[in-house]
Amino acid sequence: MPVAPPISTKCSKKEANRGAWTDEEDQKLAQVVEIYGPKRWQAVAAKAGLNRSGKSCRLRWMNYLRPNIKRGDISDQEEDLILRLHKLLGNR
Repeated sequence: MPVAPPISTKCSKKEANRGAWTDEEDQKLAQVVEIYGPKRWQAVAAKAGLNRSGKSCRLRWMNYLRPNIKRGDISDQEEDLILRLHKLLGNR
C-alpha cells in the first residue's frame, strides 16, 4: 500500500491580514511612506512591519491616506465641468 506524505498544518507563507485597517496600521504606513516615499510597496509594507501585501498598502495610501485627497462635496464649478464634459463626450 502506498504511503501518503505527511500533511503539514503550518503555512509556508505568512498569512496576510485581510480585515479592516486599524488606526495604528494607518499611522505606521503613513510614517514609512513619509520616510521612503510612495513606491516599492512590498518593501514599504515590510519596513512598516505590517502583515499586509504591497498592493493593499498601495491602495490604502492612494485611496484613503494621501494628504492631497479631496473629501466632501464637489463645488459648483466642478459639477458644471462634469456636466459640460458629459454633454460633450457622453458616457466614455
